[in-house]
Amino acid sequence: MSYTYALPTTGALSFVDFFGSVGGYSTEISDATAQRGRLRAVLKELKKETTSERDYQHIINTIEDYLPYLVSIVNCIENNELKLKRSIETSWRSTLSDHIIHTGSNAPRITCSDIQYELIFVLMTYAFACSLQTNHLLNSMTDDTRSTLLNKAADLLNTSASIFDFISKNVIPSWHQSPENRPVETLPEFSIALSKMTLADAQSIAINKAQLSNTSKSLIAKLYMGIAGQYEMAYGLLSSITGAQNVSSDLKKYISDGIQFYKAMAKKLLAMDAHDNRKMGQAVGFMRDSRADLKAIQQTSLSKAHIRKSAFAARAAKEEEEVSALHSKYEMLNDTVSYELVPLRQDLLRLIPGGRGLLELKKYSLPKPFFGPTIEAPKTTYLLEGRYF
Repeated sequence: MSYTYALPTTGALSFVDFFGSVGGYSTEISDATAQRGRLRAVLKELKKETTSERDYQHIINTIEDYLPYLVSIVNCIENNELKLKRSIETSWRSTLSDHIIHTGSNAPRITCSDIQYELIFVLMTYAFACSLQTNHLLNSMTDDTRSTLLNKAADLLNTSASIFDFISKNVIPSWHQSPENRPVETLPEFSIALSKMTLADAQSIAINKAQLSNTSKSLIAKLYMGIAGQYEMAYGLLSSITGAQNVSSDLKKYISDGIQFYKAMAKKLLAMDAHDNRKMGQAVGFMRDSRADLKAIQQTSLSKAHIRKSAFAARAAKEEEEVSALHSKYEMLNDTVSYELVPLRQDLLRLIPGGRGLLELKKYSLPKPFFGPTIEAPKTTYLLEGRYF
């Protein structure tokens, strides 16, 4: 599962109003405006639908229809094939900031100049929709479709992570008219944080599949620690952001809970591994600490009623049932058979291994432009690109 984003909405726009002359691209500019209008209407309509009615694949398809037109306009402006009579201004609603007055669906639309601002938000919305579609896939799993949908969900989250990464490294640096009141979504630290969090979520799904194939418990513990490490980096990046737009408390709570949850899962697996290796003192201690961490996630959610309860609180409650049962079992075995000393929490911390990754971040590239010049990006490759285990 991944974070449940609220998709942004945007104001109306006619591209032709910003150009002194569109030359031979009159039809294409009109079509670009029409495609953007479709996206605006779909995002606006989504707000009226219940969660179960929302079709995130339709959002993804609509964005994919619009992007080649938007990329064309960006390329034409950068190559002086389209002359601006005034800077393009678009407005987008920031849904991931804690505004001083406005929250949730009443968050303000923020108007900024430059076509790059439009590209940032369209790509952010694209990545959000991919993540939300992942949640839909996971909720629709059956025993027969489990393996296939786990693969699809992990791949879709990796795509989302790669889009966030692309925004931070390729789009935001090219936005030269960024104002002081820019939304948090347009800060490079923010999209890097989302990329790390989302790739970690993809790894979590890959771990679920790995557990089906009897992967060693010690290795899975390392993978869970790897996820927690990515979440910690994401939280650090978000905590470094200061200014008029503060990062959503819900998002930060989600990541904070995620750090604790995945560390608890690592301890659970380390306890099971210790049990298999007849180290019952360690087994009891790790399971005890895992249960304490899972309880803490649920308690902090109850103590902060003004913040939406994160998905990790529900997962922690479910996991706690199994962890408590295993803790009782291990404790009984240790009290009646093994008689080993149960290490203190700080002693067990020294036994927790470093994290490791399972997935490589995919490389995202913008679609080919529908019209105008084509700008070739330098080609790079990634080790094990697109492979899953």
